[in-house]
Amino acid sequence: MKKFMTRTSLVTAAVLAVAIWIGSLLFSFSFGEWSFFIGLGLTVGLFFFNSSGGALSKNATLNASEAGWKIQKDNELKSNVGSVFYGVLLFTGISFVVMMVTYF
Repeated sequence: MKKFMTRTSLVTAAVLAVAIWIGSLLFSFSFGEWSFFIGLGLTVGLFFFNSSGGALSKNATLNASEAGWKIQKDNELKSNVGSVFYGVLLFTGISFVVMMVTYF
């Protein structure tokens, strides 16, 4: 299982790099300058859409519980991330290091 997650994470990072590179050719932006910010946005987006107990979940739970007159409170933020999230996180980390080396 761990080998599968590692392989899937590496493939995800590579596919994301190629997709951003193709996008940089099509839309004429610098791959080196924008790859970290795109990776960071995808990382944050994947984390929040795969988590429970955040602001969106609390609002949905509150609306549902008000309809049934029972208010549930869950103060924990639980995240169910997988190998795709770790692949995007790996890409973001590598692009951050490359960006720091390039500019400093």
